[in-house]
Amino acid sequence: MRRASDTLTGDLFATIAAIPQAHPHTPGAWRFRGEIAHVMGEAIKGCHKDRYQIAADMSRLLGREVSVNTLDKYTSEASEDHLPNLETAIAFDAATEGTALASLHASKLGCRVLPGRDLLLADLGRLQQMKGDIANQEKAIKKALGEDK
Repeated sequence: MRRASDTLTGDLFATIAAIPQAHPHTPGAWRFRGEIAHVMGEAIKGCHKDRYQIAADMSRLLGREVSVNTLDKYTSEASEDHLPNLETAIAFDAATEGTALASLHASKLGCRVLPGRDLLLADLGRLQQMKGDIANQEKAIKKALGEDK
């Protein structure tokens, strides 16, 4: 009897290698200013909107002015004193219609961001795994009871 191919579960060893690891908790290791600037710059490059539209959308979402100049300072690795706060980072991701800063944040904690459909697919895979585990437990109990015929 041939089993159906499982297209939702990846290679076990590839999954183990891909498990995100939290950033080391050593003194000074949590200075991400340059990385944040780089991630924001790449998100802007990959966005279908220009910097002016992104700044305008952020201003609208935050209810305060976010100028293109401020956005440029956030994306400049040389601008040490311009670091977006969490509220601004969320507005940036919303304005660019992505998860660049949320994904960076999650990666530093050993997590991943799964937007929309990806989250549902992950939940579906987890539920299928749980069903398989339950079936295996049922078999083991039936075997222990002598009902494995």
